Amino acid sequence: MKLSLYRRKNTSLVDLTMNRAMLLDLIGKGALVGVIAGFFGATFRYFILTSEHWRWSLMAHTDALSVIGWLLLMVVMAFIIDKTLQWAPLSGGSGIPQIEGEMQGIFSMKPYRILVSKYIGGALTGLAGFSVGREGPSVQLGGAVGKIVSYWMKSPLREQRILTSAGAAAGLAAAFSAPVSGAIFVFEEVHKSFYPLLVIPTFVAALISNFITAQLFGLQPSLGFTVLDGLPLMYFPYLIPMGIGMGLLGVLFCRAIFLCKGLFERMPLSRCMKLVITFIVVALIGYDSQLLLGGGNDLVAELAEHSHGLALLACIVVGKILLTSFCYGSGAQGGIFLPMLVIGGAAGAFSESLLTSFGCIQGDWVPQLVVCAMGGMLAAAMRTPLLAILLVLEMTNSFHNIYAIGIVTIIAYLVAELCKEPPIYDSLLQAMTKQPSMESIQTVFQTKISVVSEHIGTALEELDLPVGMNVVSVYRNGQYLVPLGSLTLMSGDELQVSCKRGDLKVGKDYFTK
Repeated sequence: MKLSLYRRKNTSLVDLTMNRAMLLDLIGKGALVGVIAGFFGATFRYFILTSEHWRWSLMAHTDALSVIGWLLLMVVMAFIIDKTLQWAPLSGGSGIPQIEGEMQGIFSMKPYRILVSKYIGGALTGLAGFSVGREGPSVQLGGAVGKIVSYWMKSPLREQRILTSAGAAAGLAAAFSAPVSGAIFVFEEVHKSFYPLLVIPTFVAALISNFITAQLFGLQPSLGFTVLDGLPLMYFPYLIPMGIGMGLLGVLFCRAIFLCKGLFERMPLSRCMKLVITFIVVALIGYDSQLLLGGGNDLVAELAEHSHGLALLACIVVGKILLTSFCYGSGAQGGIFLPMLVIGGAAGAFSESLLTSFGCIQGDWVPQLVVCAMGGMLAAAMRTPLLAILLVLEMTNSFHNIYAIGIVTIIAYLVAELCKEPPIYDSLLQAMTKQPSMESIQTVFQTKISVVSEHIGTALEELDLPVGMNVVSVYRNGQYLVPLGSLTLMSGDELQVSCKRGDLKVGKDYFTK
């Protein structure tokens, strides 16, 4: 009996030592991922912001020769992007669904090709003025860097996914100067779970990436404005209809994205011709209204710092929804994260102007309502309320307004849930996976039994697991347990589960019940 107890304690100590060594190893690799992903993310962001000023300068000349020259350049850029998409098909669109698919075993990115194609394609769409964001490409660039580092280190599949996730967090941190949100994005949106071997290296990569980004952009909020005062409590009742409106607007945006994607797919034209049409339309819109072009980083600050008329703000909301849907539908490289923030910001400014015109509020509360609406827009479209709140707070350093942001965000989230509109990135991933891909390959994922799980107290043999899925190990209180059928699950148990790659999402969803 004593010998058995000694062996069990000794084994526990060995396991803990191995886990500490593994964690330290992952921290070192996560730091390397953060350095490289931070470099690519920061330089990509710099080029996007600089290219906007180039575009303004080039399009300021409206003589016939300049306009023809710019339109010819649009055709050349469309041709280049078509070639990059042929070379690296998974580099199109946002990049966030591709990272989620990589984690679920649906995709297997070719990281070197992704790195080149996404960087070039995202830079060109930014120069052309596509109404797309830098954050999706930055996430995929970071994920590609993480996968490349895992190749260098000859990492097994599990570690490869951790490093890819850490790179994705580092990419978002570089895009928005928001390291905490970068990490939360990976936990809430990509994995929809937390576990130590993922959390620590992901935070390390995001923080180091942000440090590198700060060398180029400084420590000021990435949206260029800060909210120092919270919205007065007397105006909180107005946040309820605002949250409802943002929830409906988020649903409308999601449906507009898929409507345009469907229209592009039904066009009897080659992809190159579709891209040429998109580039030319964007250029023509730019000659009429530069305000709608680009991701809209500077536009958000303009909306928050100055009051505008209701008609102009309504045109910005509608115009950005239509142009973003049109640009994204073409399949070119570019995200929808930043445009969603712009749409939300314009809707928040519209709400403030409307309330002021009816005498409901007094004083200048534009920035407070702008950040509230941005949080609501993200939560409604992505269904990630924690990320929505944190990201808006980090990007504007507006922690004094956290209560108002939280109210609008949660209400918008609930409205989108009641409308039964699926999260935008889940829907985009589902649309990308109509073709079968590697579904029969066996893989392993890690999950944790939460304190509210319905599986607590259930024996392994009583679990109604999907066909082909098996629990291969249970880690509890510092030691691994043999997964016998009679073993009863407890809160905090960490499970290693074997399944087919195509069933990864089904398996993860099963254990989150």
